[in-house]
Amino acid sequence: MKPFIFFLLLPIFSSGQYFNPSATYIISSGPSEGYDRPRVVLAANNSPFVIWSKPSTPKAIKARKWNGTDFDSAFDLVNSDLMPTGFIGPEIAANGDTIYLIFESLLHNNHVIYLKRSFDGGFTFSDTIRVSDNSNTHKFAMPNISVREDGNPIVSYMECLPNWTDWKQVVKTSFNFGMSFSPAADVSALAPGEPCDCCQSTLVTNENSVYLLFRNNENNVRNSYIAQSTDEGLTFTTAQDLDDINWVFNSCPTSSPVGAVLGDSIMVVRRNGGSGVNELYKSNVNADDLQKSYFSQVESAGSPLQDKAEIATDLNYFISVWEENRNGNKECFYSVIGSDGKSLYNGIISDIATFGHKIEPDITYGGPYLGNFSVVYTASTEREVHFLYGTLTQISAVNEGVNLNDMKLTKSVDFLGKNVIPSSNKPFINIYNNGSVERKIVVE
Repeated sequence: MKPFIFFLLLPIFSSGQYFNPSATYIISSGPSEGYDRPRVVLAANNSPFVIWSKPSTPKAIKARKWNGTDFDSAFDLVNSDLMPTGFIGPEIAANGDTIYLIFESLLHNNHVIYLKRSFDGGFTFSDTIRVSDNSNTHKFAMPNISVREDGNPIVSYMECLPNWTDWKQVVKTSFNFGMSFSPAADVSALAPGEPCDCCQSTLVTNENSVYLLFRNNENNVRNSYIAQSTDEGLTFTTAQDLDDINWVFNSCPTSSPVGAVLGDSIMVVRRNGGSGVNELYKSNVNADDLQKSYFSQVESAGSPLQDKAEIATDLNYFISVWEENRNGNKECFYSVIGSDGKSLYNGIISDIATFGHKIEPDITYGGPYLGNFSVVYTASTEREVHFLYGTLTQISAVNEGVNLNDMKLTKSVDFLGKNVIPSSNKPFINIYNNGSVERKIVVE
């Protein structure tokens, strides 16, 4: 008896924004080039600038710049003579063709936080500028950086005593494009206990306001906090605990909250394991009084660990990316989040055709060929850095009366957003050139 094949058409329940990625660019490959923790920013003309670390000897921080059609050759942004170090970092930020790099150096036993800057989109960079204090009494680690609207950098890093105790999250700001910085402001003093000693802080800027996001440690309660400055980062006056569930954990989770501004609020995404499952949560935080309007999961996948979140916005939607282990393999996932906080579409952003784990994603708004967003991640099993860009595409339900014969099929994906070749007994989604979608299964 021959098998009987028929199509079951299922309705789509809602519309949303689907991330439509480009083909993958291999930016770096193998230990000789390095492939650790890539970061991406956009220079002028939507030109991506990508950095990553080479932790093997000779250690280096490397970079590649988009030239209009592809990436130029890799070059050493920081050489081994500057002894780049640290298990978190380096970091990079941009405002047009002004690009800042921040990194940790082992030139001194107490470590040094250095800045390098470019005013030509990454073609040339300055010599190093010391950001941390010239001190024999404190150690410095885990820097981060952002750029205010006027193009000036603001940096955060951790400070502790030489015996690795008495941790602080400090912030310094510059008013002369990184030539010098203000005295360090101890932001973590606004929260009880002390900051998590291996969790990097992140920065969000909005006009004259600066927000520091950091993970705290109050008797092993590892909740995420937001602190606010209204004078461009010189002083911080208020802070709020953002988590509804206390995450009690007796070691440092090495996980940072991240945020992006849209209008009068900040979307904050962070990991919390207080429920017994390490998941990512989102909150819309009021930019004036730091009060959040909800505390909800980004995507409830039942995974034992969602981590390493990053976020970007095109001023209409947010995209958050993260790494997650599903079915024994780490991949990089994404969620499109509306301005109201609703998750509109969740999918996978890494190249599943490449074998092995993909970790440590980063995302920024803008990209080549009018792409909405640019993404990098590490294909750790293959020991490669990957780059892709993509647009947000509206997905809408297929209504009655639509003639599918008049539409062109652009791709088929599974329910995680992964490109697939349709096969028997497995549901999939057809996406057409007019934005319509068709949920389908072929039963054999």
